[in-house]
Amino acid sequence: MWEGASQWMVAALAGVAAAVAAGTVPDVIKGWLGDQKWFLTVLCVATAGVFTGINLWQQRSRGVGIVISLPRKSWREPWSDQWMAAASDHARRNHDSRFAVRREIDAAGPGADAADRAEARKVRKDTLDLAYELVTIRLTELSESDPSTPVSLYINAALPDAFELGAKFKHNVQRELRGIGSALPGDVRREAPPEGGNPPPRQEDAKWFEGTDTPVLPQRSERGQSDFFSSVRIGSRLKDPLTPAEAVRAMKLARVVDEPPGFVGDAEGRAVALVVHLSDNPLMVSQALRAAGEGCADTDGRWDRCRAALVVDGGPANIPESVADFELVVRHVYAAWHGWVAARPQYTGLSPRIFIAAPVSVAFALGWLFGHTVKAVPHPYETDKPGEPCSSS
Repeated sequence: MWEGASQWMVAALAGVAAAVAAGTVPDVIKGWLGDQKWFLTVLCVATAGVFTGINLWQQRSRGVGIVISLPRKSWREPWSDQWMAAASDHARRNHDSRFAVRREIDAAGPGADAADRAEARKVRKDTLDLAYELVTIRLTELSESDPSTPVSLYINAALPDAFELGAKFKHNVQRELRGIGSALPGDVRREAPPEGGNPPPRQEDAKWFEGTDTPVLPQRSERGQSDFFSSVRIGSRLKDPLTPAEAVRAMKLARVVDEPPGFVGDAEGRAVALVVHLSDNPLMVSQALRAAGEGCADTDGRWDRCRAALVVDGGPANIPESVADFELVVRHVYAAWHGWVAARPQYTGLSPRIFIAAPVSVAFALGWLFGHTVKAVPHPYETDKPGEPCSSS
């Protein structure tokens, strides 16, 4: 009661003080400047403009942060809930509202038989469908209530799950929804640094902007001074061809290997492999190529050997934490894959599959780009000997 009364008294005193100031300030100005009508008119208009600008800025929509967490059951290492707590906190601090979806993905253990693996795949598919439907309902509500609402999608999932979830959003992300992300000067597609130069500096998370036409994917940061940064804006810009300067920068971030040394493809294989290594995982490429050549199963359980492979290898370095570099790498992979496929029409009838080690936002973005035609291969790889996956990478 007393707390409510004190707040009312403070508000009343503030109102009285504002009224006194509003009535006194004009007299003070006149006392100093005299009857200068033009100056007073300009001052009045400028003050009104400042007031209007501040009011509009305070009422701007900071959008909604949608947190999607898909932890794996029976994972080879304990799945921490710390990410979801941190993502929810970041979404709450940087958006007007937050919406969270958490569903566990059933994963068959290393010793599971064929029936258990098939059941796990079915449950996994149902869980991904449910998570997708829940998020889609929220996105539809936003597009109907306020099409200009900025949206950020926080994704935490195993990479094949993130890839497939991205593929589900391919034709369903509401086109009117906007994303928000770290402020960048101008268009990041034309901001490749000079050869030998450093990437554009990343702005602080507090400097968010509105204006992209599709959701943004915040990525967990490995830097000590921040928790998340905006990494990829989902939209048609990811299909834009690279400029010469961007191509030079992209090759420094990840090299493209058309004919991987040591890869022995199966001349009768019914699949082709895209190996994307964009994290510090030194054994990943060799183990993926071995599984591709000897044969393994994709997320649908289809077992195949690969006839040929393309590798996009970022080496031991992580992608610099900026929208410019994350989007550039995604476009680099997209361009490399489509160029490779176009140059090899003899592989048109084969099943493309992706082996991936990368930040989860990159996996989601690649799924959005070509997950409707490319299937992910889960790790540990299911080889031709059921129950004996390849060694861990």
